[in-house]
Amino acid sequence: MSATLTQHLATLLSEVERPGNFYATGTLEVHAPRLEVEGLGPVALPLLPLQAEQLIARAEQAPYGRGTETLVDPQVRRTWQIGAERVRISGRVWEQDLRAMVAQVKARLGVGGTISAELYKLLIYDTGSFFIRHRDSEKAPGMFATLVVILPSDYGGGELLIRHRGQEVRLDLRREDPSEAAFAAFYADCLHEVLPVVSGYRLALIYNLIRTDSGPLPEPPDYDRQRVWAAKLLQEWGETLDSAHPEAAEPVLHKLIYPLEHAYTPAEIAFDRLKGADAAVAGVLVPAAHEAGCDIHLALVSIEESGWAEHIGGAYWGEDDEDDFEIGEVDESRQTVADWRHPDGHHPNLGALPFDRNELSPPDAFDDLEPDELEFQEATGNEGASFERLYQRAALVLWPRSTRVGVVARGGLEATIPFLGDLAQRWQVTAEGTASPLWQEAHETAERIRRDWPNTEWGRHRASKEGATSNLLTHLTSLGDLDEIAAFVGERVAAGAYGQQDNPALVGALGHLTAARAVELLTAVCDGNAQSQPSACADLLARCVVADRVAPDLLQPAGLALLRSLPTAPPVHRHLETGLPAARPTATMMVDLLGALERIDATLAPTALEHALRHPDCYPMDGVLVPAALTLYADPQIRRFDSVRALRANVLDHLRRRIAEPLEPPADWRRPSAVGCTCKDCAELSRFLDDPLRPEWDFKAPEAARRHLEQSIRTNQCDLDQMTIKRSRPYTLRCKKNQASYQRCVEQRQRDLQHLASLDGDSGSC
Repeated sequence: MSATLTQHLATLLSEVERPGNFYATGTLEVHAPRLEVEGLGPVALPLLPLQAEQLIARAEQAPYGRGTETLVDPQVRRTWQIGAERVRISGRVWEQDLRAMVAQVKARLGVGGTISAELYKLLIYDTGSFFIRHRDSEKAPGMFATLVVILPSDYGGGELLIRHRGQEVRLDLRREDPSEAAFAAFYADCLHEVLPVVSGYRLALIYNLIRTDSGPLPEPPDYDRQRVWAAKLLQEWGETLDSAHPEAAEPVLHKLIYPLEHAYTPAEIAFDRLKGADAAVAGVLVPAAHEAGCDIHLALVSIEESGWAEHIGGAYWGEDDEDDFEIGEVDESRQTVADWRHPDGHHPNLGALPFDRNELSPPDAFDDLEPDELEFQEATGNEGASFERLYQRAALVLWPRSTRVGVVARGGLEATIPFLGDLAQRWQVTAEGTASPLWQEAHETAERIRRDWPNTEWGRHRASKEGATSNLLTHLTSLGDLDEIAAFVGERVAAGAYGQQDNPALVGALGHLTAARAVELLTAVCDGNAQSQPSACADLLARCVVADRVAPDLLQPAGLALLRSLPTAPPVHRHLETGLPAARPTATMMVDLLGALERIDATLAPTALEHALRHPDCYPMDGVLVPAALTLYADPQIRRFDSVRALRANVLDHLRRRIAEPLEPPADWRRPSAVGCTCKDCAELSRFLDDPLRPEWDFKAPEAARRHLEQSIRTNQCDLDQMTIKRSRPYTLRCKKNQASYQRCVEQRQRDLQHLASLDGDSGSC
């Protein structure tokens, strides 16, 4: 099926050669023209309401044609017109701007030969004006189309609807920027109408587009047969995928990728910028995809390859070029589709999706593709020469709408979560309920994200660290998808897809659940993560208390879960493959923990403090408890808690005992001599430090031995200054004793006195 479909579609589209469409539209930055009307004089642009009324007073009600008759009926057409003979439009570069518009129209309508634009009417639409569906009659020899230019004017509504052979387009030609003019053109046989203007005044110049050279008048290209067959092929594809068994032997064709002929940069990719046959193919595939229930996008297809190369010429690297290398084998390859554009002009947030070569139409589309970038790297050390190359092509990408979620899911969390965010934003704009197709698609996407969430410890940690967890929770909250919030938190967050950066989004999401369900999930998160991330869980508990969406006493199970998992020993390094951070208690954790537990259950906070005091290696007094006491005691609302009073008392006792210790500079040259390493050189270092008579030591040794000794000095914070003397080899490391330990004690004493003053003030209040 896949090979047949990709080949058949390519064969069908190869018949689509002539570019063009039944309409053309665009925006041009124009230089304000000078507009004059007989009997009124110059007209200011943007159009002022007063002058709009003056124009209407000098205009006539616009008629319409019915057969050979010309009629005036405000039920059919309510518009005001001023004939071209009474209008003069000029300006330094207006003719240049008009030619630019005509050139764009000519290319997009697919018209050859020479054409000109002749002013026919100036039309003024006031509030309530409209023109029902009609066709333009031939107003001049050689006329084949109409050009509408909307001059800068402030109005609402008044969209232009154009229909041709079952296709319809709705164009809003209003522009906010007064320096811009929107324009639209359409073949004369197209049905079109102007919807009612709901506010303000719409000022339009109407031009007849005329073929000035010989030959038949241009007509819209007719690719109805190709469109019908393309829609049939795409519809059959979608039906096949919908009925396919998940374990079918034949590979599934997830996407169709039709590479375009012309080269486009990422900045140039847009449906209205396609050239030649590319525009014609898009004109066939866009309506065919719509009829067949398929999504269609314009995107950039990229193939990145790298591998080894052989250097075959050039004596010096600076003289090498591409001809001096021969590509060997490709070691790594990455194939993606990105830079998405929708036919309506917006940029879907789909990320970079992978693709397979079997999705190309035709299957051999990339067989003779030349790289856009090719770079060789010279050989270095034991590494040989290498190469990197990049292929890029713009393409039309299609998939059945029913498989959209599965297609996007192949791009991983980097694609699915932004896609869900886009769905949530669009759903909120519609103000529809949860029964809407948009909400249901968002819910299905969220379920798929949860099922596909990384299962490894490293994968869960990385997803959370890169914002996937918090972004997903934010999107689910905006959707009000309470069932999926509960499922994701219970299955994934509680199992390790969690970090402290997720807490704001997690608290916000849980706040929409019932109190009982929120507490159940919060407890599961603490049970599953507190041992590895106690600080994050303490922060989460503190945020829940402050949010005040659940009565504090109901949070007791979560508090108990956190207490059960508090670490009892200093952290150990994790495996290098995971790179996960160690569970290291911090002062901030103690502040969050005691503050939250006191409000949840006053009996839990003292238990947490006792735990910390029983394990001083894990909760060091100076690293954790002293700064925690300073922070807690600084808050008048918190200092009254029993656990804070007890913490303060223990810290004060610690500070007073250390302040009472004698503080004197060393009386001789003896310095702290404990060195962890027991090698011969470090043992000599220890003896030197313990010697009360030796202020200096020269260590003459090879570089490796000197570096090892320097490392020991740094690691053990020895009271030594070092310098390398390079007089003869091996060099000498000269070590001179200093008073670094004493100086650290002096600085510690100053801090202790400051902390004592902060904690010992107003002692009567405690």
